Amino acid sequence: MSRPLLAGCGLSAAIVASTLSLTGCSTADAPPATAAPVAHVQSATTPALPSAQEVTELFARMLDPAIPNSDKIDSVQGIADDPGLPNRLAESPGRHGARITVTITSTRLGAPGMLAEGTAIMNDLPPHPVIVNFVAEDGEWKIEKAWYCQVAFSFMVASPSCPG
Repeated sequence: MSRPLLAGCGLSAAIVASTLSLTGCSTADAPPATAAPVAHVQSATTPALPSAQEVTELFARMLDPAIPNSDKIDSVQGIADDPGLPNRLAESPGRHGARITVTITSTRLGAPGMLAEGTAIMNDLPPHPVIVNFVAEDGEWKIEKAWYCQVAFSFMVASPSCPG
């Protein structure tokens, strides 16, 4: 393997690790919160929470470039104007020899709607905590556009759905 490609892999590893760590809200090193807790009540219009396994399977599909964009586009809020974005994002790590696995361990109601917590692993690096934001739209949970666009930006994937 040539040196420039190894440098690209290192850069990809750093980007992925920082993106997945920063896009989630880890409280491991944070001081105790002083704000009053916010109650989230599941209403008749709020979809049922998916299991952690169901969200893990969703991420496996979203990260698989062999699955057509048409099977992914409805899983992300507000990206219909760029129907090729899911696979451009799914292909990005592989271009640098990276393999990403997301494992969700819990789901719960929380702003902006649902939070899925777990870990992301790239290649054989240690797992990084991740919190994925979901919003309820059209009776389904969808990956929040702002969260998805932050990941796209970090993977250097441009999109008209993600100005910025």
